[in-house]
Amino acid sequence: MPDLVAIAAALSSLKTATDIAKFLRESDLSLERAELKLKLADLIGALADTKIELVEIQEALAEKDKRIKELESSFESKGTLVRKYDAYYVVGESSEPEGVAYCLRCWETDHKKRQLVGDHKDFRTRVCTACCHRYEVRRAPDIPPRTASPQLGAE
Repeated sequence: MPDLVAIAAALSSLKTATDIAKFLRESDLSLERAELKLKLADLIGALADTKIELVEIQEALAEKDKRIKELESSFESKGTLVRKYDAYYVVGESSEPEGVAYCLRCWETDHKKRQLVGDHKDFRTRVCTACCHRYEVRRAPDIPPRTASPQLGAE
């Protein structure tokens, strides 16, 4: 939810603008021109404040919607990934981990699937491109999918 203080401030600004508009509507023709200009300036200021508060609320809502989508995506992937050695893998048809290795740190802290890539300086090391965490290739290898074993005597 957006900050309740921001919502209260926006509503307060709207109430102030409404009160000023009512005052201007009910005012006599004998109202001095300077007082009228002052009230109009107050009205414009209150409306500008309200607009700023509403834009901030809109940005906060958009940010929260983005975060909700990220968490939903992570939640959907949670059942399809399994840890093996120092990485996470997709669960294959044989219910075993297979495919490319995903960063252990990124998945456990940020819930984001980030593939590990080979380090161009050291062939025995794999690196996460997001967090730069380094893994030994033997502890985070790519696992080829298992093929069904041929049945004996089948011709």
